[in-house]
Amino acid sequence: MRHPDDGTLRRLVDEPAGVSDADRTHVAGCATCLAGLAAARSDATTAAGALGSLGTVAAVAPDEVEVGWHALRRASAAPAAAGAGAVPSAVPSAGAAA
Repeated sequence: MRHPDDGTLRRLVDEPAGVSDADRTHVAGCATCLAGLAAARSDATTAAGALGSLGTVAAVAPDEVEVGWHALRRASAAPAAAGAGAVPSAVPSAGAAA
């Protein structure tokens, strides 16, 4: 059997139920894959620590998003009026899907 890729090893860390039984069985008996899994766990721990040090981010109310878009539009319009760049023709509303 082939070795699972790095994404599969990372998924074993994040969402083990999403990995096939065949891949889980292979990893459990393969020294190379177990080393890769240990590296994925270490990377996840490092990333979680780095992100955790940023603190929590407060939720932004939809009206604050709309205010932000309007501020961005005004700021972008000033250089465009001077011929320095283009302003997007449409700015998504707070409820628009990406």
